[in-house]
Amino acid sequence: MQRKSRDRNVRIFEFMIRNEKKIRAAVEEVRAGKGSHTGGTLPGGTYISDPTAGEAIRNVEEISFVDIEGGGRVEWPERWLHVIDAVRAWCGQNTVQAEILRRRYAGENYLATCNALFISARRYHDILFQLRSYALQCAAQLQIIRVF
Repeated sequence: MQRKSRDRNVRIFEFMIRNEKKIRAAVEEVRAGKGSHTGGTLPGGTYISDPTAGEAIRNVEEISFVDIEGGGRVEWPERWLHVIDAVRAWCGQNTVQAEILRRRYAGENYLATCNALFISARRYHDILFQLRSYALQCAAQLQIIRVF
């Protein structure tokens, strides 16, 4: 069992990365279901009779929330997926960071990760702090968390 962070924003990020597959599936489901309309009123109150134009506009709009399997509502899921992708890209060149990210959020104990990667617990926690910090910076940039 891993310890939970005291920082609310870190807990939110960890929830998002642990449920990434569910969020991606929910976003795909919402995107696939939105194309079934044949014209109608868009959120701005504009009526569009062209079904192709209406579908295009709905596909461009950002999804404000999705409900994921197992309970829970994720607000701005596409932004969170962008944050997760950015963190993975940021640590992509460094195999130790990428491996810690993968193992941590797969639920592996930090001691097992340290032993497998031949690093100290201090180094593990330093890298984890860097990953979390970068993720929170990305999330703040996209305005999905509040800093204060």
